[in-house]
Amino acid sequence: MTTTTLIIVARILHVVSSTIWAGFVIIAGLVLVNARLGTTAEDARHVRRSVVNRAARGVIPAAIISVLSGGYLFSALHGGARTPTEIALGVGALAAVLSFLVGAIGSGGAERRLAKLDALGDARLVTDAAKIEALNTRVIASGRATAALLLLSGAAMAAARFLY
Repeated sequence: MTTTTLIIVARILHVVSSTIWAGFVIIAGLVLVNARLGTTAEDARHVRRSVVNRAARGVIPAAIISVLSGGYLFSALHGGARTPTEIALGVGALAAVLSFLVGAIGSGGAERRLAKLDALGDARLVTDAAKIEALNTRVIASGRATAALLLLSGAAMAAARFLY
């Protein structure tokens, strides 16, 4: 496979996987975290958890492919340069990697603890209500931060093309 072919394949993988990753995370971080009118907070958490768990099977691999293909493209096409284009791409890459970490660290454990507390149902303790509220707030804040970081990443990478 020639270098040009490899770069084209990497670019296709990067664009498609980034679209899947960012698209889902932005929808989840800005839409799914909010409870619809007429639903309880517990129902909203259940819907969010169900959608995120199902989508994670496709979104997590897409995020990994996006980061790996982006790293390859940056090193193959921009390695060592310090122009405004490379700086913008670097900012975008940093925002994307931070988004991945914020999502994994900020939401992952908290969402699992919420699921365990929700599963207790009527057996929950009175003190569990405060824990549930704090965990839910953490998941919502993490989702919004993750979405904002991916929006920043996309904007920086889109603008990079026009910087010289």
